[in-house]
Amino acid sequence: MVNLTKLLGLERRNPKDDDGTMGLYSKDGLFFKTSIWKVVTIAKLFWRYGWDIKRIGEWVTTMMSSFSRIYEYQEKGMAFTTVEDMLKAMDEQFINYTRISAQTMFKDAGFSEIFINELVMSAMRVNYGQTTDTHGFVAAVSMAGVESGLWSVKGGNKNVAESLLKASGARLIQGKVTNINMMKSATGMPSYEVQYEKAGQQADQEESIAEYDLVIMATPLDGNAKMKVVFEGFPSTFNIPNIPFHSLEAMFVCGHVNLSTFGMDQQDELPDSIMTTNAEVFFNSIGLLEPVDEISNKAGKPEESEEYGVWKVFLNKVPTEAEVQALFDTRKSVQLVNWLAYPQYQPTKELPSFVLYDRLYFINAIEAAASAMEMSVIGAKNVALLAYNQWYSHLDKIDEVLVPSDSSQDSAQGKQAQESVKSEEL
Repeated sequence: MVNLTKLLGLERRNPKDDDGTMGLYSKDGLFFKTSIWKVVTIAKLFWRYGWDIKRIGEWVTTMMSSFSRIYEYQEKGMAFTTVEDMLKAMDEQFINYTRISAQTMFKDAGFSEIFINELVMSAMRVNYGQTTDTHGFVAAVSMAGVESGLWSVKGGNKNVAESLLKASGARLIQGKVTNINMMKSATGMPSYEVQYEKAGQQADQEESIAEYDLVIMATPLDGNAKMKVVFEGFPSTFNIPNIPFHSLEAMFVCGHVNLSTFGMDQQDELPDSIMTTNAEVFFNSIGLLEPVDEISNKAGKPEESEEYGVWKVFLNKVPTEAEVQALFDTRKSVQLVNWLAYPQYQPTKELPSFVLYDRLYFINAIEAAASAMEMSVIGAKNVALLAYNQWYSHLDKIDEVLVPSDSSQDSAQGKQAQESVKSEEL
């Protein structure tokens, strides 16, 4: 993401999270709050969590140094057939992380129960709507994403995808794919007939059809997903990866937060973001939003008598009216968006392949390891390189493992990788 923003000439939106405050909320109420003064925040964190606060930064940096090896592979034009092969090339330990729970992974690393149950849990709740029962690798990515220095693209992160499409010169067909039919040529090599409904197409109109030498799927293939594709003409051994997705509710509210719920008397006492540490709490997180273009006549939370703030709330189910009232005592507008945001994670011994069939690729396989913008970019580049290498028979650049770089280079790349992961906007 760092390189893409530079390549496309996009501007970063200056983060304000370092100046903002964060609170932790359990079923018993708000029990921890950071300060606008950094030294006070550090003291409070050390008082509650001890040296785990320092150790987690070191642990994440070490993890990201291994993670950054994927950039070296991709710079050399190398690609991987499966998610497992990719993770192994980064670090053999990453495979073990996907096979144990986040709780077990951090406990084995020496972190305390209070640190895991509060900070790791709250990070998983805000980033993935789940708990420390997920597999360890996604929790490691989650912890990298909550370190200070979070950033986004000015004008909205959607500008990355829009600018990439424009820069590629690709022809975009506005439509919905319904069927992929495998065809056999005279040489025995497959080609694919793609059927799709054009945007705005009437129900009685015939679907459009186009034939391609190779197809790349860039959408979840979970049976519960909103986009369903029928595969026809494939042998009986053809299997679609089963990656169940987590249903999330994103609620955007223009209004005033109900201070009594959080034990506050004044708006300026309220943290800018509140994360939860219990699955029993009906919401995952709540945070104050800022304009994506940084055009605002006033920064920070509004006073009681002034304009409303815009808040984003993540929940795992549609809230009741009573629950909405518990969070907001005054509302100007409410918008609720259902979102199959990321997989439902659990420890697993099976990670999917980027190849569904010969010349039929699946970018979203990478989400089985972790779902994030940076992960999607890595998965997309891997599939592009894999398709290229297979098409031109560059077999020496598929599933090969490089000798690790020196530690100083790994450290520098680790910092760049960590910066890329932080481009996620929570």
